[in-house]
Amino acid sequence: MKSKHYYIQKGMITMKVRKLLCTLLASLFITVPVLSGCNDSGPKKPMFPTISDTQTPSNPVTDTSPDVSSIVIESTPSEISTVTSIPSDSTITPAAWKVEDRDGHIIYMMGSIHMGDSSALAMPDYIENAYKACDSLAVEADISNVMNDPAQAQQYISLFMYEDGSTIKDHISEEVYNGAVDKLTAAGLYNAAYNQFKPFLWTSLLSMTMGNTIGLSTNSGVDMIFLDRAKHDGKTILEVENLTYQFELFNSFSDALNNLMMAEYLQPNFETYVNEATLDLYNQWKNGTVSEDLLLSGTFNNLDPENAALYQEYIDKLLITRNRSMTDTAEQYLQNGQKVFFLVGVLHFYGENGIVSLLQKDGYTVTSLH
Repeated sequence: MKSKHYYIQKGMITMKVRKLLCTLLASLFITVPVLSGCNDSGPKKPMFPTISDTQTPSNPVTDTSPDVSSIVIESTPSEISTVTSIPSDSTITPAAWKVEDRDGHIIYMMGSIHMGDSSALAMPDYIENAYKACDSLAVEADISNVMNDPAQAQQYISLFMYEDGSTIKDHISEEVYNGAVDKLTAAGLYNAAYNQFKPFLWTSLLSMTMGNTIGLSTNSGVDMIFLDRAKHDGKTILEVENLTYQFELFNSFSDALNNLMMAEYLQPNFETYVNEATLDLYNQWKNGTVSEDLLLSGTFNNLDPENAALYQEYIDKLLITRNRSMTDTAEQYLQNGQKVFFLVGVLHFYGENGIVSLLQKDGYTVTSLH
C-alpha cells in the first residue's frame, strides 16, 4: 500500500460509529468462535491458525519468510455442555417470529447472539414450542465440528494466505502493520509467518489480545446452545451460509477497509468499546428489543467522505447483502414446505433492510411471537 496515512486519528471517528462497529463485530459472524478458541478469558492462544511456540522468532519485526507448511492448529475441545433439556423458568424474552406463505407453509425465526451466559439456557415457552415444532435447525454455519477437530479446521488455512507472492505489508500501511506487530508481540501472539496471511487472520489475532470483563462466553452463545441441542434431538442441521462463505466475505474487503479495521483494534479504548457494545446488545437481545442506535441510520453523516465510504462498504458486506441472501434462503425453505427453526444473528432482522421487512415486502406474513 502507498504511504497514504490511514491510521485512525483522535476525533476522526465518532464514539457512536465506533460502538456500532464493535456491536457488528460482536453479533454478526458465527466464525468468531472458530478463530478465538474456546477459552473466553483472553488473552489466549489462537485456535486457528497458529504457529508452534518453538518457532517464534527472536526479532519479531524481521520478515524471515518462514515455511508456512509448519503451521499447525492448536486447540482444545469445546466446553459446551450437552443440552438435553431446557429449564422451564425463563427470565428472558428474545425476539422470535412466525413466517407463513400463501400456501400455509410455516417457518420460525429467532435472532441469536454469539456470546451469552447461563440465562440463555432457559428459553421462554414461545421459543420452546417453535423449536419443537420444527424438524430442522438453520444456522449461519455449523462450526461445532470444526471447533472440536483441528484437522478439519486446517483445510480452511489456504483461504487466509496470499497466493500472489505479496504479504500483509503490501496491503496495509506501515504504521498499522508496526502497531499490530507490537500489540501481538506484547501478548505473545506474533510470529513472522503471519506476514503471509491476510488481514482477517490479523484482526482475529488482535481480538485475542482483548480481555473479556463482561462475563459472557462464546460457549454460551445461542447458536452453539441450539446446535448442540438439535444434534442431540436428531434434527437436521441446515447452513444458511457456511464457513467458506463467511471467510471469503472477509477476504473481499478492500485494502483500505482492512487497514481501517486493523487500525481500530489499535485504539486505546477499543477493548472497552467492544465489551460495552457486546453487553449492551446482549441485554437488548434478552429483552427482545434492539435500539434504534443499532440500526445504522444516518451513522456516517459526520465522517469525511473517504472514511464514510469505507464504513458503508463494511455495513453493506456484513449486513445488507447478507440480509438479502438470508431472506432468499428462508423463502426457499418456505417454498419447499420445510419445518425450519431459523437462527441467525439478531441484527439481521431489524430495519428497512432487515429480514423481517424484506419478507413482508415479498408478501409473506410475519408475526412476532414475543
